[in-house]
Amino acid sequence: MKTQFIYANNGPCKVYPAPFDVILKNDNEDILYSKNIIQPDISVICDKTKLTDNGCNGSPDMIVEVVSPGNPRNDYIKKLNLYEEFKVKEYWIVNPLEKNILVYTLTDDGYGAPKIYTFNGIIKVNIYDDLEIDFKSLDLN
Repeated sequence: MKTQFIYANNGPCKVYPAPFDVILKNDNEDILYSKNIIQPDISVICDKTKLTDNGCNGSPDMIVEVVSPGNPRNDYIKKLNLYEEFKVKEYWIVNPLEKNILVYTLTDDGYGAPKIYTFNGIIKVNIYDDLEIDFKSLDLN
């Protein structure tokens, strides 16, 4: 995530790499009773009221997960459904073995089909109007 873009534009968002606790909860649910405590690989949070000394209480605006070779279903199915349920606006699944990135963007109907990019692509960050990440310029080795 291009944190320098956020700082240069005085953006309210902050990037938090793992380990960083995120407690997903419904609007009417007390945080103490939530059973959905996760540690995404990267969380982008734009609502500072969600931040506590313990992490984030509520859904991040964007989550990036790097596929675990030992359990890819976790990212492609379990986390996809969880993030959709708790209305994470943007979810990226980065697969180093396949060298691709799936980008899910939340709509009123949930997540639709993902946009698929390669590690040679330029990817629009949908929570911003004018941020793109050029994956081929990143050192991923």
